[in-house]
Amino acid sequence: MRKSISLLALMAPILALTPAAFAEDGKTLYDAKCALCHGKDGVAKSVAKGSRNFIDPEFQKAATVESIVKMMTDGRNKMPSFKEKLSVEQMKMVADHVKSFAAAK
Repeated sequence: MRKSISLLALMAPILALTPAAFAEDGKTLYDAKCALCHGKDGVAKSVAKGSRNFIDPEFQKAATVESIVKMMTDGRNKMPSFKEKLSVEQMKMVADHVKSFAAAK
């Protein structure tokens, strides 16, 4: 009996971690999945040569959250599809973050 109570006491902090404790936001996902090529500041790095800069006003004007999600789902040129790596909701969070580069300029 004591052993099971001790085990439960050890597991309580782990059990308290709900999915919300692991919540991700668009910036975190972008930094992990996109920044290597597209830069943390939205300016494409040399490995993404030919990619649009996310801070470019013309890109921001033309791009929508939906079009960014579609690009992430389908892939484009050197960029692979992310449909197996991110959920649609996660891609929307990333797209919202990409759209936030407009305000940062």
